[in-house]
Amino acid sequence: MALLYGSSYQIPGTSPGALIAPADQPAGEAVLTLTRFDSGTVEEAPHVTPEDCRTWLAEAADAAALLPALLPAAEGTAGKHSNRPIFWLHVTGTPDADLARRLQDSLGLHPLALEDVMNGGQRPKAELYDEHLFVVLTHADYSGLDLRLFQTSLFLKGNLVISIDAGDDGLFQPVRQRLVQGGRLRQLGPDYLLYALIDMVVDHKFPLLERMGAEIEDLETDLLEDPPADANKRLLKLKRNLLLLRRQQWPEREVLNLLLRGDKEMGIGKKTLPYLRDSYDHTVQLMDLLETYREVVTELQNALMLAASNRLNDIIRVLAVISVIFMPLTFIAGVYGMNFDPQAGWLNMPELGWAYGYPAVMIFMLGLTVGMLWFFRKRGWL
Repeated sequence: MALLYGSSYQIPGTSPGALIAPADQPAGEAVLTLTRFDSGTVEEAPHVTPEDCRTWLAEAADAAALLPALLPAAEGTAGKHSNRPIFWLHVTGTPDADLARRLQDSLGLHPLALEDVMNGGQRPKAELYDEHLFVVLTHADYSGLDLRLFQTSLFLKGNLVISIDAGDDGLFQPVRQRLVQGGRLRQLGPDYLLYALIDMVVDHKFPLLERMGAEIEDLETDLLEDPPADANKRLLKLKRNLLLLRRQQWPEREVLNLLLRGDKEMGIGKKTLPYLRDSYDHTVQLMDLLETYREVVTELQNALMLAASNRLNDIIRVLAVISVIFMPLTFIAGVYGMNFDPQAGWLNMPELGWAYGYPAVMIFMLGLTVGMLWFFRKRGWL
């Protein structure tokens, strides 16, 4: 279960950028897939190593210029497709300490960024290092009433884009399909690939919120007809899940805003900016949906509490009427239950010796009950 108020962090006192995996993180489960593409071809190599990636990058470098393994984009070419191929390294799962150090050594990733990758639960953000751009986003999985959050880390370094997803490998599968089919994704530069990955993470929340909206509508219908016994529990879970998503969505919107403002510094070209603005609009729509759903859930909670209060008032009113009815009856029964001797004198309950005394008292008590019920009904108390 995702943490609501906490997040992963390094042990206090640890040196910044120390690549130390959390104690509960399994080792050796991350899988690397390298995709090389240009305007005409797409090649994919599954189960590669960071050293393999460095070799691919070195072979693709301009031999005449003796470029290093990582191909820094030339100044002013961000957003334009050059003759050099674009590389996309996707890592499924969270890297352990050994893999993180190999990524640092082979691909030149900053240790502070890798530290954030290893310690999941980071706040969505965009940071520009000397070597690369680093973006942290969050996507979610919602099944039943359980919400799980996964961190997605993205790097942009020249013609290399790296995505590290702590969840399953299915999130970016549509992007792979678009690469195979061709089109704009193969025509534009690595910054457009970075946009496509960001847009996939953002848009992934729409069907999730749609399912949550359907759950809220079902609950609303149930509350209007016959509130289920677990309605309050379901509302509390929905409200908690919405709060978790809102906690991630606010900074995610700021990430898109920051990328739009720092286009050239961030390596984002002019051709990609309109698409990033579209993703920013999607984050605004998500925030609107989240706020709307939170208000609806709050209103449903208030309605449930009001209905419970009304039911309690009805029960108390009925019990109060019963108590009021039995008060005079109990008084009469108590009086005639006293041990008086009618033979002792004419003031000592002479009616106790009357042959019709018992039925007369019963008839009187029944008439008194009917009279009080009629009075309560007339006053609207029943």
